[in-house]
Amino acid sequence: MILIKLASILLLVLTLALAIIISRFFKLKKKGINFADLAFPFLIFEYYLITAKVFSHNYLPVLGIVLSLLAIILVFYFLNTKRSFYYPKFIKFFWRAGFLLTLLIYIIMIVQVFMMK
Repeated sequence: MILIKLASILLLVLTLALAIIISRFFKLKKKGINFADLAFPFLIFEYYLITAKVFSHNYLPVLGIVLSLLAIILVFYFLNTKRSFYYPKFIKFFWRAGFLLTLLIYIIMIVQVFMMK
């Protein structure tokens, strides 16, 4: 159990560090890609791996529901404020907001893992 606790923190730190290094090394900022764009799918995969090992069932459906709610909220936001819907802008905004939301849920999962015996 100690190994999984350590792995959950190390995966988070290494994923973020590696995404930052890759985005700076290849100068992806000039192309409109930042480290959050690279780290988002890896965080989802790591969230799946850790929750599948620690808990009796994985929490990937919970993450899917939360990201679906985020998409619905963003659609209503764009339609209410802009009165139009532009897919590329929505996808970019969803991808980056999804990263922040997944990061928050991942940190909550780490706290849950550390509170277990």
